[in-house]
Formats: sequence, C-alpha cells, structure tokens
Amino acid sequence: MKDILLITVDSLRADYVFGPKAPDSLETLPKLADDGIHFTNAHSNAGYTKASFLSILSGTYPWMFDAVDEGFDPDRPHVAELLSDVGYETAGFHTNAYLSPTYNYDRGFDQYLGRENASSDAGMGHFESTFNDLVETAVSTRGVAEVVHWVYSQAGKRVGLQLGSNLYRPAEDLNDTIVEWTRESSGPRFVWAHYMDVHNPYYPHEGTVSEGLSRRKAIKLFHRVNEQRGDAPQTDIDTLERLYRGEIEYFDRELGDFLERLDDTIGLDDTLVVFSSDHGEAFNERGVVFHPGSALYEENVHIPIIVRDPEIGHSTVETPVSNVDLVPTLLSAADIDGPEELVGRDLTTLHSHPPDDRFVFAEAYSQEDGYAMVTDGKYRLLRDMAAGEDTLYSRFESTRSNGEAPEKVREELSAALDEHIDSVEQVDGQGGDVEVTEDVRLQLRKLGYDE
Repeated sequence: MKDILLITVDSLRADYVFGPKAPDSLETLPKLADDGIHFTNAHSNAGYTKASFLSILSGTYPWMFDAVDEGFDPDRPHVAELLSDVGYETAGFHTNAYLSPTYNYDRGFDQYLGRENASSDAGMGHFESTFNDLVETAVSTRGVAEVVHWVYSQAGKRVGLQLGSNLYRPAEDLNDTIVEWTRESSGPRFVWAHYMDVHNPYYPHEGTVSEGLSRRKAIKLFHRVNEQRGDAPQTDIDTLERLYRGEIEYFDRELGDFLERLDDTIGLDDTLVVFSSDHGEAFNERGVVFHPGSALYEENVHIPIIVRDPEIGHSTVETPVSNVDLVPTLLSAADIDGPEELVGRDLTTLHSHPPDDRFVFAEAYSQEDGYAMVTDGKYRLLRDMAAGEDTLYSRFESTRSNGEAPEKVREELSAALDEHIDSVEQVDGQGGDVEVTEDVRLQLRKLGYDE
C-alpha cells in the first residue's frame, strides 16, 4: 500500500495561488499543479474551519449527521479510522483550536499533535512570556477568559504585542515535527498536515512582498480590521492583503522544503499527495473581511485542489469538485471501498472521465437559520435558509446576475439545492456532548472568532 499525504492550508483562496493575484515568486504550488491534476473549479463545503473539516476528513457534508457546532459526530466516518483499520500508521499535525480533540477530530490518529500542548514561547519577549504564564493560569478559572481576552486585544490594538501563547506553530516548525515522525514510522503511512500561516493574523516575512512591515504593525492592523470589518479603510485592507500575499509566499517556500525532506524520508515517487484548503478569504469585496461563516461567495469558497500521483500523470480539470471528494480519493489509493455515507467521488476518476455536468454544495451554520450554496461551475446560487430567499451570481462577477442569467439556470440550481438539502436531512447521527474549555475558547477568540 502506498503512503498517503494530505496537505491542507487554512484560509487559502484559489486566485491568490493561480491567477492574477498570485505572488510572482510562487514555485512549489505551481510545480505541484504542473506535476499533478489541478482542479481549477474546486470549492470548500463551508466557509469556516470547523464545518469545512467535517467534509475534508469524512467525505460527507457538514449538515449530515449532528449539528456542526457539536464537533465530529461519532457516526460520521473518519478517514484516519478507515485507513487505520487496514494497517496504516496515521498521524495528524495541526495547531488550530477548532480541530482539537475537544471537537473529536483526532479520531483514528495514532499520533495527533493537538493531544498535547503545541504552544511555544520561543521568540517571545520577557513581558509576553510572563503574560503567557498568566494566561495559562487564568484560563483554568471559569469566566476569566473574557478579561484575559480584553487585555490581549488592547495590547494588540494599542501596542502591537501579541500576548499569551502563540496562536499556531509556523510552517517551518510544523515541518520539523512531521519529518521527525516519518523517520520513526515504518508505513504504510497516512499523514495529514494542516498549516495555519495563511490564517489571520498575518505576519510579515523576509524575502516576501510583506518584507519591511513590522510585526507590531501587522498585529495592530489585525485587531483594528477585525473590529471594523467592512468599515475598515481601503488603505488598511491593502496592507492586510499585502501581508496575506507574503504569508502565501512564505508557505510556498516552506512547502517546497517540506516536500524535499519527505522525499528523503518516505519517498514521493510512490506517495499520493493531495493538497487543498478549508476555505478562502475575503478582503472587503462585498463588505466582508476574513471568513465569516455566512459568506459563501467566490472569494470565500473557491479553493485550490491538487492531486499528485506519479502513476496517474498530470492534467488540468475544469469539472466542479469540492472537499467531499478528498476522502474517496484517499481511500481509492489504499484500495478501500468507502462506507455508503460518502457523497464525494474519487478525483482521479473525474480526471479520466469528467462528467458533462456536476453540482457542488456548501453549507453554513444550521439548516433552520443558516445558508447554503450550489454551483455548476459557471453560476452560484446562494440561499438564506431562514428567509427562504435565493440569490444568483455569475461565479466570476462581483455583482448579482439575477437579471442576466437565463431563468433555466436559476431553476436548475434551485432544484439541485432542494434535492441536496433533502438528502442531508435524511442522514442523522447520535451526536455527542462537547465541552469547550476556557483555554480553547480563548485561543479561538485570539484568532478572531466569536466562539
């Protein structure tokens, strides 16, 4: 059985990797796309991490099984469990609080970075390190997170200090941890690596377009825009976008180093490499900044998906695909028939036999008062579930297309979305009690979430 490598990046939108917004210095991701199957019409199944990874790791839609906020339902299939059952050594590496064992994402993994404290005080000043100790003590007292977060946000807005534990481990540190694990494992291996560098707050990096900006300025900018959102001045949005592009350049560079090192430890000639993102990122195109869960627009759900397998070859595929297709692809590489709950398709079959038409879907929050999206690759229909209102967009325009698109398109997409919602309603899970601790809650708020 071949080794399987799933690489995901938080908040990475497609047009900042492949398109006019992409930094000129990118080398690794374009090469990966050239060497593999590049799906140019790929979408996430949700606009925010906690819901999106339900699809990435299960091959099912977020609204299937239990409520999204309850974490990974015990009845929902998990790719790590399925691969472990047939003899794979499984390891997951991430530093996102939403993907912690608190929400049951670690099911099936022999090694899971989130099971232990992955924070590091390296590089902090004395005051920041001291505050970190205070945070770790304070969060054990119920209700204190509100006060600690207020101090944290004030320090960020006014002084540009990021107090408390690091929000995530940078790519270079995560790479070291993963490579070390591969040296000690024997295989076959399933490795999932999730990188947070492209997620806000964005930090400047030498040798990228963000070089010359100070870290303190970047932290202050994040807090200011996170508070103002759509009311942020354009100059702040422009600087924010520059920092975002710099993070992509940094990640691309580190990804190249990572793949080189993995080629030495496990060998990539007989390894399936699948690359994706959990969602995109907005820069006030429609009054939306970052990635609020309700935003299912082009900039928030159009993502890069690449599949590299030397046995398959390379091509560019325009057929609409989404993250629910990842798990069937991974299982196919291990010659496993997936459970009947899987709704996606093996991407390698879409490469060889692309269908004439295909719909993909995204969901936000709940079926009662959330949002849903369907696209055929050319048009996107968004539905406000509470209001029962549909809005049609051309995928590559920033304005509504209600008066321009043929009525037949609206009817087809609306009917497809109706059928999709009916199908996910028929799959129900047992659910489980999720207790969010104060330290997890604080970490999420530091990343800009209201959780």
